[in-house]
Amino acid sequence: MRLLSYYRDKPQRLFYTVVGLVLFCFLSWKTFHLVYEAELFAKLVHNPDHRMTPQQFTGLNSDHIRSTREAADFPEKDFNIVFLGDSFVYGFLLPQESMAPPAQLEHILREQYHRDDINVANFGWTSSSPLLSLRLLKDIGKKYHPDLILLALDMSDYRDEWFYRAVLHPKGIYQWVVKWPRCLFFFKRLLEALSPLTDWHTRLFGYSGEGGYFVARQPLSASRPLFEAVYHSLQDINDVAKTLPAPFVVFVPPRHWQYTDKEAIDSWENGGFDVMGPYALENYRYFARQQPPFALVPMLDDFRETTLFPLNFRVDSHWNKQGARFFAERVAWHLQQQGLLTALQPPASP
Repeated sequence: MRLLSYYRDKPQRLFYTVVGLVLFCFLSWKTFHLVYEAELFAKLVHNPDHRMTPQQFTGLNSDHIRSTREAADFPEKDFNIVFLGDSFVYGFLLPQESMAPPAQLEHILREQYHRDDINVANFGWTSSSPLLSLRLLKDIGKKYHPDLILLALDMSDYRDEWFYRAVLHPKGIYQWVVKWPRCLFFFKRLLEALSPLTDWHTRLFGYSGEGGYFVARQPLSASRPLFEAVYHSLQDINDVAKTLPAPFVVFVPPRHWQYTDKEAIDSWENGGFDVMGPYALENYRYFARQQPPFALVPMLDDFRETTLFPLNFRVDSHWNKQGARFFAERVAWHLQQQGLLTALQPPASP
């Protein structure tokens, strides 16, 4: 009764109480979310490879890759392909292994060449990068007897690559990041908030604090160090591929916002990129100027010219089943054009 009287005497008190409770809940949630993110950041700093485990993912083999088959099921006599990459290669949001690009590529090639001895191993996992793919390939690649090694390069790889390289070989502020990751997470967040006013984040951490796709929001000259770090890892992968030995091919598919404004219109990442902005294609400009010792296939035109729609989930940038299938089909076509599938052709009649 006293509580009712308290609010009845001065109705504005109820308004202030409700506002206070809403504000308290909002700040509590934001604080909890930041603490949770800080914990994830610390785990990534302490374990930059962050390879998949059975506790986190289903459908993994004993090497913790997305496969229902073991390395022994990739015998040397077969034609084996190792497919490196991040969540796009893994098949993020695709519930079945068979829907992921590597499995679809295997199905396409088996069907096209009428052979059941073509195997494609999915070496992709979420938030990987060329450097981490290199480390995985060194650890387990030989077991899969690859005849071909493929890698799909994603727009998120440039920032991720720089960060993983920095925490694996810490210098400057990254020495403190490795020692006190949670404290440095909050410091990093502060610099991200200040990015519109000052470029301290770039000066200290080596890359912009203005979102994960900043390389598509700034000129090539500003992104060059990050592109070169990725290119260096690709060269290292090629060196490892030579020892296996297997040809190495890099595919560079675009994100949807690099070529259209029709895909993933409700993506949770909206606002984090400029749709077909003035710097959206800087990564393609960079690679066009290189002369790599491995095959590099830009796939911008493949995605621009297709009439298939949609290729992405409505609320997420990752490929849906049709998008993964389309990517796998174009990979198969490009491999044929590169002359890398001639071993699958039946011998010519005498």
